Amino acid sequence: MKKRNIFLVLPLMLIGVLLSSNYLYAQTSSTVSLDVLIKEALDNNPEIQRAYHKWKASEHKIKNVRGLPDPNLSYGYFGENVETRVGPQEQKFGVNQKVPFPGKLKRKGEVQAKEAQIAKETYEAVRSEVVKNVKFAFYDIYWLDKALEVNEEEKTILEDIENVAQRKYESNLSSQQDVIKLQVELSKIIEKIYLIKQNRKSVVARMNRLLDRNSDAFIGIVAQIEKEDFPYTLEEMLEKSTGSRQELLAANLSVEKSEFEKSLAKMDYLPDFTFGYEYIEVGGGTTTSIDDGKDAWVGKISVNVPIWFGKIDSGIKEKEEELKAARKKQEVVENLVAYEVQDLYFKITTYGEIVSLYETALVPQAQQAFEASQTGFETGSISFLDWLDAQRTYLQTRLAYYKSVTDYQKSIAFLERVIGEKTGGYHEE
Repeated sequence: MKKRNIFLVLPLMLIGVLLSSNYLYAQTSSTVSLDVLIKEALDNNPEIQRAYHKWKASEHKIKNVRGLPDPNLSYGYFGENVETRVGPQEQKFGVNQKVPFPGKLKRKGEVQAKEAQIAKETYEAVRSEVVKNVKFAFYDIYWLDKALEVNEEEKTILEDIENVAQRKYESNLSSQQDVIKLQVELSKIIEKIYLIKQNRKSVVARMNRLLDRNSDAFIGIVAQIEKEDFPYTLEEMLEKSTGSRQELLAANLSVEKSEFEKSLAKMDYLPDFTFGYEYIEVGGGTTTSIDDGKDAWVGKISVNVPIWFGKIDSGIKEKEEELKAARKKQEVVENLVAYEVQDLYFKITTYGEIVSLYETALVPQAQQAFEASQTGFETGSISFLDWLDAQRTYLQTRLAYYKSVTDYQKSIAFLERVIGEKTGGYHEE
């Protein structure tokens, strides 16, 4: 009687856990599309929106820096009238406009235009980074969903075998130890399922952050992912990266901007001009001249004299050093991009071969071995330990296959981020 109680209580406890577990998973039964998630992230991600507004602000600033300074209006009142031949001067009005030496404002606009282009590449880089992170989270969810699927299948198999072992034990055809081991394995599988679901919640929260959703917003399961073709050479990927990697383009633009800034600093040797006009009200005089009481005006022009050459030279040297730093940064980015492309290219080719090996050999062989062992265990031709070993091998092989697919797809997503565009040759819209 005690022996029977052991076998009745433990399965009931497991069934209770499974029912609650299956209920939770049923809430995520619908599938989710990667393209839909990427579009939502591009539309809603706050980092993308921040970078976009900074880019647009830099563009609007171009007209600002190219415009003339505000004119200066002046007014003067003579407390003690200045007597002239035609009458006393009572008050005067003036306006002055500073005009930089021709070419200075244009060069300032060119500098700001390069700054705006750098901001645009920064915006594109943020978009690419968000797309990469969405793909990473998507493939992680795929891996966890497949791991959950495999473990659920294994749980079902263990339950069936546990029933077979129970009947054999009751018929004195197997030992109680086999039944207990099966129940232990079933408990381990249930624990794995629970941990997988907890990990999935963490990844879903990461995905929702990228989508600017609530952290617990619903994300459906990921359907089967087919291995993406990758028929490209290393040389093609390196060539793509030089023309589309946003950080590299920004580094090139920084060099051009520094060259314009150096040229602008040299223009400090050139003077600026200020044009002015004053209108003077003259009161009535005591003469009979026709000019008596006639108002006066005066036009003015002034030129600043850039004689402090030491200050100007220091400014030019500052821009020369900034130009050197920009060129070194350009070199650093070029080397980094080349390394990342080569590293990811070899990872993709390696993972691709591993995926093919699992698809054509390892998974089918493990499945055949497991099915043969399961039949043998049910007929009593092999031991429980042999069946359990075959079952574990099949489980681990399937999980390794899905993990290799995940690593393969994530490596392609990372490479697309490194080269700055999709491997198919078009940018993310």
